[in-house]
Amino acid sequence: MRWAAVILIVVVWVSNGFSQNNSNNPHGKIKWDCINCHTTDSWTTLKKQMDFDHDDTRFSLEGVHQTTDCMSCHTLKFADATRACLDCHTDAHEGNLGMYCQNCHTPQSWNDPQNMLQIHAERGFPLSGAHAISDCQSCHTTELFNEFSGTANSCFTCHMDDFTQTENPDHQSAAFSMQCETCHLPAAINWQQSVRYEHPPQFAINGAHRSLDCAECHSETFAGTPDMCFDCHSEAFRSVEMPDHAAMGFPTECAVCHSENGWQGAAFDHVQASGFELNGAHAIAQCVDCHADNQLAGLPRDCFGCHETEFQEALEPNHVANNFPMECQNCHVEVAWQPATFDHDLTDFPLSGAHATIQCADCHENGEFIALQTDCYACHQIDFENANEPDHVANNFSVVCTDCHTDLAWEPATFDHNATDFPLTGAHVSVNCIDCHSAGYTGTPTACFACHETDFQNTTNPNHVAAGFPLECEVCHTTTEWQSATYDHDQTGYPLTGAHNLLTCNDCHSGGYSGTPTVCVGCHLDDYQGTTDPDHAAAGFPTECETCHNTTRWDQTNWNHDQLYFPIYSGEHRNEWNTCADCHVDQNNFAVFECIFCHEHRQSKMDDEHDGVTGYVYESGACYACHPDGRERMRLERIRQ
Repeated sequence: MRWAAVILIVVVWVSNGFSQNNSNNPHGKIKWDCINCHTTDSWTTLKKQMDFDHDDTRFSLEGVHQTTDCMSCHTLKFADATRACLDCHTDAHEGNLGMYCQNCHTPQSWNDPQNMLQIHAERGFPLSGAHAISDCQSCHTTELFNEFSGTANSCFTCHMDDFTQTENPDHQSAAFSMQCETCHLPAAINWQQSVRYEHPPQFAINGAHRSLDCAECHSETFAGTPDMCFDCHSEAFRSVEMPDHAAMGFPTECAVCHSENGWQGAAFDHVQASGFELNGAHAIAQCVDCHADNQLAGLPRDCFGCHETEFQEALEPNHVANNFPMECQNCHVEVAWQPATFDHDLTDFPLSGAHATIQCADCHENGEFIALQTDCYACHQIDFENANEPDHVANNFSVVCTDCHTDLAWEPATFDHNATDFPLTGAHVSVNCIDCHSAGYTGTPTACFACHETDFQNTTNPNHVAAGFPLECEVCHTTTEWQSATYDHDQTGYPLTGAHNLLTCNDCHSGGYSGTPTVCVGCHLDDYQGTTDPDHAAAGFPTECETCHNTTRWDQTNWNHDQLYFPIYSGEHRNEWNTCADCHVDQNNFAVFECIFCHEHRQSKMDDEHDGVTGYVYESGACYACHPDGRERMRLERIRQ
């Protein structure tokens, strides 16, 4: 403890002594105390975290300076240290770049590439490509005065050896420009990369030329190299055999047919050069197919000029024998010589229907194409004469085949019967021609009876002959079918109504159809005579049945007793009777009736009620005379008055 106290006293004394008298401080005249940096453990042991800020010295530590040992820049006397870079760093440039190292260098690194790039760009020589990764000494090779400031910025200054030593191509012998950047890119990472020489416009490099090495065209020199295709391709021109360019006198302007994309696949413009457009098979034919013996001029332009042999040798049909025109394009097209596409519509006989699918020889037998008849019968006479159903010859059919047939097919025929005086309707449409025309087609009658006479005569229900029916079958029958006749009874003097519509013809016409009575009793006499309730005959009922009956039902009478005779369905007599016999005591004579037989009509009572009535008699006739409407007092009151 005693020694610790002594040491502490000594340190404090030393500290106070140095800070109070900097003339004794080994570091010189500074304003910091020893304890700001030193420890009590040892004079040479410094604090890990010193109470000292270098920023207070007006020289902030940045970059590499922060990790550099103090003694690298300072002697023992810190106060003697300066802030200039050259005080610590030897000037390798010997002052020719000035005293300010920071113009090029930074505290982060003595060699800062990014900073160098910026500085170079500011000096008018931006570093790119291989220049950006080269050492300074690669261009700044000496340490002579002004070695940086006087360095030339033209490519040739540094690359003169590259220029003079290059053999492919030889720049000197080719008299290349010394402006290297004309072909080479400053941004390239080596001398060979990205050569960008652009051929002059008079010979721009395109197509297959782009993939060639310069030496393939510039084998000896670059200056004065010809720019005509033939100058390089003369050997190819002379060696071509299909077609033989030299023998056929082809022009040496290769570009007329060939392109820079490839020597093969020539695209000669036949229209522009000759005025003869190549289409169809012509477009794929070889030149020698038309230009035989290397003949280019004076060739015919019409089809026959080249195809005369095909014309003369054609047998189906024989072009020569049939005197075919020599304008081949009338039938043939450029796509192929066969099949021919002759437009028959341009003749007087356009082809349609089945005619369009048959072979030429089917009509043009024996190779005959001239003066052929165009009417159907001329070709189809055999068909006409051999036809049996119907027999065209026997029936004297017209030889104008189109009256019945079409060009779609010989059968079925489509004769338009509606164009005749007898249009076909109903069942007539579906019958065979022979059903009506068994005796032929000329003079066939159009009246129904002419064909249906047998039907008329054999009909028994009703018997047409016995009934004297008219021979105009259409009065009752239609063309739809023979049965279910539709005779319109309303057109007679006796229209059918009610139950009459449900009867068969024979129910009324059992005795025939002529003279049939039209009055009801003519058919209903038996009903009239057989009726007993009431007895029509005994009562002398009128024979005008319709007075009481209607055609709907026989027993549904509509006789109006109240209106015609005496009110029994209304007034005081309503519901006072049961049968007709209650009043009509004589069933054989309904004109006789009795009023006084009813229980209310006692004579003694009636005598009293009619006292004073002039002409009063107790009998039914007198009752009806005074009471015709059945009312009790009406007439009596008038009599008394």
